[in-house]
Amino acid sequence: MSQIEKLLSVKGKPMIHHEGYIYTVERTTSTKLIFRCQNRDCKARCHTNLSMDVFLSQPTAHCHAPQPDRVPAIQLKNEIKARAVTTDESTSSIIHSALRTYPLSAAGELPKNEALML
Repeated sequence: MSQIEKLLSVKGKPMIHHEGYIYTVERTTSTKLIFRCQNRDCKARCHTNLSMDVFLSQPTAHCHAPQPDRVPAIQLKNEIKARAVTTDESTSSIIHSALRTYPLSAAGELPKNEALML
């Protein structure tokens, strides 16, 4: 059984992470969600049930290597956004405290500091 990790985009849209690849929702039907690879040039697709916990159609082949380091960057942005809504801390203190737990192995995927403050 393959493991599906649920994520949210910066805009709050559902995303999934599977075997180093990130998928975004392309279409929704009454019985399933159709996801496409986040890489614009890749044609890989997969289908899940509406609760995004089981593949109805396994992912098709990708035209690029997996990028597992992108997941911590997405999670960091979501954490910063959630804390900004719920606390009265300054922007810089929210960013600095979130970056303390960020893995160094994924540092290449971090956005610029100015982009995090927007």
